Amino acid sequence: MKRVLIADDDFLVRTYLKQMISWEEQGFYIIGDAKNGREALEILQRDGADILIADVSMPIMDGIELTRQVKKFSPSTHILILSCHDDFVYVKEAMKLGIDDYLLKNDLSEETLLDALNKISFEAEDNSEIERLALIGRKKLREDFFKAFDASESEKLAKLSADAEINSEFQAAAALMIIPQGWPERERLLTENERENFLSAFAEMSLNTCRNLLGEKIQPLIFDSTREGFFHWGLIVKGGTREIAERLQNFSKLYFNLELKIFLSPPKKNLVELSEQWQKIYDSRTDSFYSDEKIFSVEELPPLEIKISDELKNSGRELVEALSFIDEDFFNVLKSFREKMFNVKLHPEILSAFISGHFTESEKNSLPSPLQSENFSEWFTRLERFLTELRGRQGKDYLHPAIRLALKFIEAHYREEISQVDVAEAVHLNPSYFSTLFKKSVGMGFSDYLTDLRIEHVKERLVTTSEKINAIAASEGFNDYQYFVKIFKRLTGLRPSQYREKFLH
Repeated sequence: MKRVLIADDDFLVRTYLKQMISWEEQGFYIIGDAKNGREALEILQRDGADILIADVSMPIMDGIELTRQVKKFSPSTHILILSCHDDFVYVKEAMKLGIDDYLLKNDLSEETLLDALNKISFEAEDNSEIERLALIGRKKLREDFFKAFDASESEKLAKLSADAEINSEFQAAAALMIIPQGWPERERLLTENERENFLSAFAEMSLNTCRNLLGEKIQPLIFDSTREGFFHWGLIVKGGTREIAERLQNFSKLYFNLELKIFLSPPKKNLVELSEQWQKIYDSRTDSFYSDEKIFSVEELPPLEIKISDELKNSGRELVEALSFIDEDFFNVLKSFREKMFNVKLHPEILSAFISGHFTESEKNSLPSPLQSENFSEWFTRLERFLTELRGRQGKDYLHPAIRLALKFIEAHYREEISQVDVAEAVHLNPSYFSTLFKKSVGMGFSDYLTDLRIEHVKERLVTTSEKINAIAASEGFNDYQYFVKIFKRLTGLRPSQYREKFLH
């Protein structure tokens, strides 16, 4: 199937041509259309085509200049020129340049167009496969170059840039890392074909934005990349980088309803230096986490904090404790926690580990991660929602995860000579803090809780067994029988023998 590109400044003519025949049934496929020669040339350089149908008279770049350029870089592309009667002097010029045929617009019909296309197609048969393979080769060379640039493989860049016909030296150029906001959710809604069309349209918008601002001679390079599951676009331009970023931001919102976060490198004089700056952007992109801005110069981003202070640790503990507070007190603690976190500005990776350490494994499954959020504001909004839902599920009986572990530990070891220090160490808390937190969470001190637990187990066994009372008491951790009898009577109002007599007979 022959690949066809249509170029005409008249929208109605382009539409008429596309609807005139059943292209695919006739063995042709329209890869796109352009409103002037420059647009057509960009599409041909990027995607290639077997046949170009072009109006001889177009703005910006006419059919004559377009023919001249195509013959230079893709002589095997066959050209069909469209003209009006008074354009014949231009048609003769085009014929000298080597076009394959021409048609008068007034004579255009399904029959005349098909005749011209079939004639060209027959002549192009021998060369089309060679050109297709050459196009694949050119694309592969550019892909190899971008992979090396993206990975900062500087030793490969010079050769790969030469093979891909990309200048490696220049007066000054900058790299832009373009991060689409909310891309994973957006991408899930697209089919593979829709995704490819979207990426192509975005690339075209970016290239046109650069050229409209910097001039036709500028050759910007754009590529898409996925590193460690992180999707972004790269753009290499010469001059006016912040203004380009601002326009890209506006056009992306206007045409694609897509917000962008854009990072700018300082200008450099060759691809190796630029690739090194690109890596710095990649490594430091998370430094923008606490900002709601959309455009950043990488050298202006301050590094984030990686050390968790004692004050922050205390604040994290207070937040979890506050889950059982009344609404007003809880939200006051949450507000204070937000202010402290924002002022300190922990690195997202450190912040993620710090927050997750306060919750159980099952709770972590729903805990929002800073590493999967656009910025601090978005993450904290999701965290507040998570904590509110958690409070709703747990109600007033919510217990600090460490206290839950402590209660399990006590239940497993209550028959042994365990102390408050033993339990605190088992759940990795400071003994003093554990004592305060335990009493606040359970409603009594550790010693009282342990005694009550042992008594409850004795009472259970008195009802279900005829073992001697003192043997039972000893087995439950009461080595002093008299002390046991005294505590038992205080809690039940009966001596153990009276209790047994009353409930077993």
